Amino acid sequence: MAMEGALKYALNSREIKKFLLEWGATLVGFGDVSRGLAGELRHLPVAISLAIRHPSPGRNLIHTTRGPIYSNRYQQVDLKLEQLQKRLVSLLKSHGFKCLAIPPDSHRHDTRFVARLYPLFPHKTAATCAGLGWIGKNGLLVNETYGPRLSWATVLTNAPLEVCTTPYVSGRCGKCRRCVEACPAGAIADREWVRDEGLVPHIDVEACRRQLERNRLLVGEDICGLCILACPRGMYDQAGTIKRKGDVRWPG
Repeated sequence: MAMEGALKYALNSREIKKFLLEWGATLVGFGDVSRGLAGELRHLPVAISLAIRHPSPGRNLIHTTRGPIYSNRYQQVDLKLEQLQKRLVSLLKSHGFKCLAIPPDSHRHDTRFVARLYPLFPHKTAATCAGLGWIGKNGLLVNETYGPRLSWATVLTNAPLEVCTTPYVSGRCGKCRRCVEACPAGAIADREWVRDEGLVPHIDVEACRRQLERNRLLVGEDICGLCILACPRGMYDQAGTIKRKGDVRWPG
């Protein structure tokens, strides 16, 4: 049964999450993002955060003479996220609510108007407020089970949906330094994220950019991804299955 039909007379977080998971989302969460919203978006205080896990690295792991390089860009994953967003937006509008879909990060270089949304509202804000993860030392959204191996999309709305009451407000990386040590540019500070600190820089953006430029000369793309591969959360085993807590030694 289509979600639009099933939810004709009821619109709530539990049912929306159920159908989005059935359609292929890995994670779905609802967060109150009214705090700190840009003026243009204050009429949309609820964020619906969507994520789909990445497949095992496969061809996206490239071996070079200077070491491995990994790309976390998965076009098929982003296309699926966009499909989920379209169905969700259709549902919300059919119930008379306003909404705005912020596409996956692969659209950041899009020259259309949608690219202007990213500085106004990052997916990390939606995900942390929805209780789906924290911002790791590598500056990426880290989920307890899947680590940083996820692609994200967001739908902002004014629908009165039930939101997470336990958002993440600080990091959970602890003493783990794997991404810090794996970064070839030395761009990652060994520092935990705290939401109340605001935009405290944890990443040396210029050092990271220079590394991406070096990699572009090697493989033709500005990719690196070693901080993703290094994270112990969400590691894959040889069969391509996500390892669980009991399978790996987790940092304190």
